[in-house]
Amino acid sequence: MVEYSRLVAEEITTTLDRAGFESLSPDSFHIDVTDSFQRKLGECRPVRQPDGESGTDQYQIRIARRLFDDTCDSQWRDTVRHEVAHAHVLSTLGQDVQPHGSEWKEAARRAGANPTARYEASDDLLDADYVLACPDGCFERGYLQRTKRIKYPWKYACNECETRLVSYDAGDCPFDLEPGTCYVATLPWETSDDRETPDTSQTAPYLLACPNGCTEWPYQRRTKRIKNPWQYTCPECDTTLVSCDGRDTPTRFDPGSCNVESIPWSEPRIIHACPDGCFSLGYAQHCEETRHPNRYRCGDCNTRTVSYPAGQQPSDLAPGTNYTD
Repeated sequence: MVEYSRLVAEEITTTLDRAGFESLSPDSFHIDVTDSFQRKLGECRPVRQPDGESGTDQYQIRIARRLFDDTCDSQWRDTVRHEVAHAHVLSTLGQDVQPHGSEWKEAARRAGANPTARYEASDDLLDADYVLACPDGCFERGYLQRTKRIKYPWKYACNECETRLVSYDAGDCPFDLEPGTCYVATLPWETSDDRETPDTSQTAPYLLACPNGCTEWPYQRRTKRIKNPWQYTCPECDTTLVSCDGRDTPTRFDPGSCNVESIPWSEPRIIHACPDGCFSLGYAQHCEETRHPNRYRCGDCNTRTVSYPAGQQPSDLAPGTNYTD
């Protein structure tokens, strides 16, 4: 493994020189050549600094050891360049861009890498809507439905490394995976801590709930979920959720409505969408996505997004246009 790590380090240095990534240096990287990847070829993650410490950004690059078994070394070299391009995008633009979007593709070309997402396909991931995975890369498994494992990944651990699992929408894997976290966009929680005990609901000022009475979640603050309940669905019956004051009865309200007395809206006011119809998401207030849709691209078709007032969709949507101002 030491010899392989040395080869990776040399390729990183060569790639940085070739690409001119001035925000990075060879010392920015921690290298791990691993046998744990069954499907992945490589991975790049930010390395968290200990509390109270500051310094230059650090990144861990992990490369599948099996790539070095090939008689041709082009595959592992391309994988290293691929991951260095990820590090460059993270260091200059942060995590608010598509992992393999236009920014990364440009960086990959500069690095001398094939500018496409690369992995060894697994049949159960080809048509999956959700993914259950080990955050350390030991495995990934696709699911068509939001099963218990997708909803509550913190209840399960990897058989290889015993790390708590994560779940996320297929094609939308976060850069920085926190063990035991559910990243599925339509579920109203991320970790077990988000699911407060039923006793709390008796005193909580706000509720997020299924209008069919399946379940409810108490909140002490007017979070994004309370303000935009239509973005989430019940994990039991798939009905769009509602929000209301803690003293109210959620089953009184229509699905997808915000009924908190101190919030001056009850339904979406602004739509952020793909002009080709791949997705549409409602917001009650302006956010970064609706103010600057030209900065975002659809994860399915890579088209720049648009925003417009709810109920007033223009007939001809020009990619990257804000129709609300």
